[in-house]
Amino acid sequence: MLGSVSRHVAALRPGISRGFSTGPALGYQARLSQYYHNTLRDDLMILQYVPPQVRARQEAMEEARLKAIKENVGGTPPNPLRKRLKVRPPKPRVAESAAHNTPYVDKVTVHIRCREALQNKHNLLSALMTLQVVTGQRAEVIKAKNDAAPWKLRKGMPIGAKVELTGDRMYEFLDKLVEVVLPRMKEYSGLRMDSGDGLGSFTLGFDNSAIGLFPEMEMVYDMFPMVFGFAVNIKTTAGHNPAGRLLLSGLNLPFVHARKPATESFML
Repeated sequence: MLGSVSRHVAALRPGISRGFSTGPALGYQARLSQYYHNTLRDDLMILQYVPPQVRARQEAMEEARLKAIKENVGGTPPNPLRKRLKVRPPKPRVAESAAHNTPYVDKVTVHIRCREALQNKHNLLSALMTLQVVTGQRAEVIKAKNDAAPWKLRKGMPIGAKVELTGDRMYEFLDKLVEVVLPRMKEYSGLRMDSGDGLGSFTLGFDNSAIGLFPEMEMVYDMFPMVFGFAVNIKTTAGHNPAGRLLLSGLNLPFVHARKPATESFML
């Protein structure tokens, strides 16, 4: 009955390609979603506000820096015989903090790379069912895009599974991950401060022992013949890493500074 209700509810939602869902239809707003829209969004807008005078000064300094690099001021003249290296495109300009462009979590992708599927494609069934139980949404098969002879991999072979979460199901998964799974992990301290892709998105990797910490997996953990590690990619609309860290830390995701190596003791 719940499956039929989920199909009808998902069919009414635009942007959802697959209507089937293993979990019950969400007829309420997720707790983490309510917290973001009622409290965190306003706090982020205030914390990221930059006065116009400071923003103008920062833009002038950035333009002067780029002009000095282009004209090679204070450096050696360029060698005409040397090939020019490819220059990465400039990052998009960070927009001014306002109510309409406050950063938010766009989507969460949970994926499992199943190396055992190269020997037997039926081993991928455990990864598919694991994601379906944890996220409440049917997983999709990831197929190889290129050939790799050392791993006996051919184009089109199944190598993993993934689930893309949006909306309330995304906030439900993040809530379970932050409030239930991470506190029960003994050796996990948090994301490093220098992590991120530069555009405000972050990826967390977990081994196979973390999958059993989800509440949905505790009762059916022994039914899975194989258990895999998984990775969680959190895509935000922040545009740069500091704003993304501010958003995720507001959602109680821990961040830690990189530890400096211990200095050797002084020996006489």
